[in-house]
Amino acid sequence: MAADDHSKTKEPLPQRPRGPHPYRVGGTARAKDDQARALLTDWVGEYAPMVHAVVARAVRPGDADVVEDLVQDVWLEAWQYMLRGNTVARPAGLLATKARRRVAKHYASARVRRELLTDYQDETSAVARLASWIGAAA
Repeated sequence: MAADDHSKTKEPLPQRPRGPHPYRVGGTARAKDDQARALLTDWVGEYAPMVHAVVARAVRPGDADVVEDLVQDVWLEAWQYMLRGNTVARPAGLLATKARRRVAKHYASARVRRELLTDYQDETSAVARLASWIGAAA
């Protein structure tokens, strides 16, 4: 075939079977997942108030609405940590550390730094702030 011959000679792709995946994925990991799930369930029952308290103490007073989201993120991180096969000798310490780090990561994100609290009841300061932003951008 010459270098300038651009004819399409590809064979068509084979048809994929419809329905569920024909191969089992991670057959041996299933037992480990069940063990991790049971362990995490025990931890939630025992340590949920402590995780909530650590997060609630660490967030700013005006951000009480994000506490539940951050607590859920802590449990998700703990679940992922256990699925990676890590062993935990002191779950209270792990969860408290993950809670504090999750709050710190939340406040370090650019989205939170860009958000500004605006009191819409005080129209004069809101209009003045908006005018200063427009003036600075123009």
